[in-house]
Amino acid sequence: MLVDVEQPKARSAVHLVFLNEKVRPDYAAAVPASVPQRTSEGILLAPVADLVLMKLTSFRLKDRVHIQDLDAVGLIAPEIEETLPELLRARLAEVRATE
Repeated sequence: MLVDVEQPKARSAVHLVFLNEKVRPDYAAAVPASVPQRTSEGILLAPVADLVLMKLTSFRLKDRVHIQDLDAVGLIAPEIEETLPELLRARLAEVRATE
């Protein structure tokens, strides 16, 4: 994690994650190693499917809210849902049940 020298707080830090590695040992899935998508401005973005997988793996309150937002605008397509491991599909169903 990269923090501000003058105000070193984890909340405002840049967090680094490594492809094909679990962020925490107890996580159900590793960070996906998909090819990033490049915008017309040249910015590299993780595919939505990878973001959904990472959010459902972390499953903190803010991750669940992000999942609700992604789902509300229709970004969690059936094709994405089908690729999720059973545990993460159950978590997605749990988020949807609490909306």
